[in-house]
Amino acid sequence: MVSSYLSAVNQKLLFARQLLSQPDSKKSQQQSAALCQSVAVQLHQAWLWHCRNVAESYKLQELESVDCANTLVALLAGQGKSPGEATELQNLQNEPTSWLSELLKAHAYIYQLPTIRKAEMDVDRLPMIAVDAPEMVDWSLERAQLWLRSMQELVERQRDMMVEF
Repeated sequence: MVSSYLSAVNQKLLFARQLLSQPDSKKSQQQSAALCQSVAVQLHQAWLWHCRNVAESYKLQELESVDCANTLVALLAGQGKSPGEATELQNLQNEPTSWLSELLKAHAYIYQLPTIRKAEMDVDRLPMIAVDAPEMVDWSLERAQLWLRSMQELVERQRDMMVEF
């Protein structure tokens, strides 16, 4: 039987690939940022569902309770299990300089209300509100492509590991 989570992860990875496959030669900085934020949302959902797919593979009953790698590890430990896939996910999530930690922070940033700095004029002489936020995110297409490649590699490798057992 094919897991719903497995299929859902595949779908989100496909959506992220499709977003990044659009030609970028004439994108403005705002268009690139919007595209990268969309990729971050897709990859965050792929991440969550991959965590739940790992939980499902190890017969965890409370799949909906898994909302990150920390809860995945804790719930599996409660059943006397400590699979390497879950530990790797937790290490990636908690390592401040990992690609995953960066992706998760960027995803959280999307939902933070910006702070208004001042009104400025844009090139068309229309007033534009400039905003600041506590942390700046690199919304480059290269960064989004790195997140996608890293997520695909992680998911594929971990799926191979889970099939062996």
